[in-house]
Amino acid sequence: MTKTKTILSLAVCKALAFSMAAQADSMTLYGTAALAVETLDNGSTTTTEVSNNHSAFGIKGSRGLGNGLSAVYLFDMFVGLDAGGGAGDDSLLGGGRDGWVGLSGESWGIVALGFQGRPWKTSSNHLDLFGNTIADYSAIMGNTPNGYFDGGIGNSLIWFGPNLDGLSWHLQYGADEKDDGSNDWGAQVNYSRGPLYVTLSHDVDGQGGSADDLTATKLAASYQVTPATTVIGMAEALSGDDADTRNAYYLGASHRVANTTFKLAYAKADDSDAGADTGASYYALGVSQRLASDVELYAFYAAVDNSANASYGFVSAPHTSSNGNTAVATGDDSSVFAVGVRYDFSWEK
Repeated sequence: MTKTKTILSLAVCKALAFSMAAQADSMTLYGTAALAVETLDNGSTTTTEVSNNHSAFGIKGSRGLGNGLSAVYLFDMFVGLDAGGGAGDDSLLGGGRDGWVGLSGESWGIVALGFQGRPWKTSSNHLDLFGNTIADYSAIMGNTPNGYFDGGIGNSLIWFGPNLDGLSWHLQYGADEKDDGSNDWGAQVNYSRGPLYVTLSHDVDGQGGSADDLTATKLAASYQVTPATTVIGMAEALSGDDADTRNAYYLGASHRVANTTFKLAYAKADDSDAGADTGASYYALGVSQRLASDVELYAFYAAVDNSANASYGFVSAPHTSSNGNTAVATGDDSSVFAVGVRYDFSWEK
């Protein structure tokens, strides 16, 4: 299967592995450097620019405390490689991604305090065939006019469950430090066995006051048909105010020939409860070439087709692309062609 949303997936997976190494101190530096040339048509203008594609840098470690118990930590940040703006400002380093500290036990996993991608995100980020680029599936999935679930929860209590014969989980509750009912929480349950991976997640984005909370429930699965071919499917239901209540679907497939991987993805958002012609479709096709296990060249074309009353578009964010031309007028369509390079790295002590 292709490597997608690499840094977040590795951070979570390796964090869970801390519980298996409770008797030794360890520290790992890790990150990704990724840039792409993107030609983006947002329906009114077309621009070509060099954009940051989720470059990041992080540190994680553990200290054995004996009796199968470890202290663990992780913190990382976005890195702006194009104009120093990948973190949402003009600095090279900044804009925290994930960060937490806690305890790990062999039988119960990791319990930590801090900031972490919400369960909606971590349940399927590695299934996004064009993740960490401007063609990220969050153009449709988890995206509504007033809500966006492909992010994190801060000030939170986090529990990464252990892998129990293929079963694992991630639970998270975040206090907004205000007494207005706007706290966030989420849960995911996963099962992985052989070529099959299945996950179910449910997240709540508290709105506070009299506004309806935003909720997202997602069922996702991947199946490795052959060692070279993987198929992916997702379905989600979002609810809140009328404009935020809708269903969406995602289908994808990848096929590897030697060091070359071909990818195809399609997503559709149904009309919302706000009325007709409020849905959209997304499709992307691309190819990536592995020059080494940690170096990848990639190219793709992606498009978002909006109905007359919809304004879905590609997401400009530190975890996708720094391209600032993504806003789309109601009823307009958007498309992008990109060619980029990604280098993942790590060093362990």
